[in-house]
Amino acid sequence: MSTIRALVVDDSKIMRSQVKRALDQVTIAEFEYEEAMDGEDALEKFNDDIDMLFVDWNMPKMTGVEFARAVRDQGYEHIPIIMVTAEKSMGKVDKALTEGGADEYITKPFTAEKMSSTIAKFFDERGNLITGEPEEEKKSFFSSILK
Repeated sequence: MSTIRALVVDDSKIMRSQVKRALDQVTIAEFEYEEAMDGEDALEKFNDDIDMLFVDWNMPKMTGVEFARAVRDQGYEHIPIIMVTAEKSMGKVDKALTEGGADEYITKPFTAEKMSSTIAKFFDERGNLITGEPEEEKKSFFSSILK
């Protein structure tokens, strides 16, 4: 099982702790954490050692969608971005996945089981992060449910 370096971005220290607690209960991999209190802080702390991002939507200075887009614009298509937010409308989900470039979307409140099932696709059977070529075309939430 590999050690995954996760950047947890949320303006609420309590929510950052809840994300970390849920990830600590996940048996897929071991996690180490870096924390950021908003998108600007996250951009300063983001580096090549970060393996996964867990990002809130609504934050001061820079939203989670803006931060995710900035990461993607820097060429980091291979890093999984999980939007963890209270925003539940299908329009918001679609915006996070298409405009922000998020790979998955978890709504608050969430359980460790929900976190595990959401991130499982990013790991192989040994608990190693799956790396590879990014998808050629990012599909929207709406196009995936219409098929």
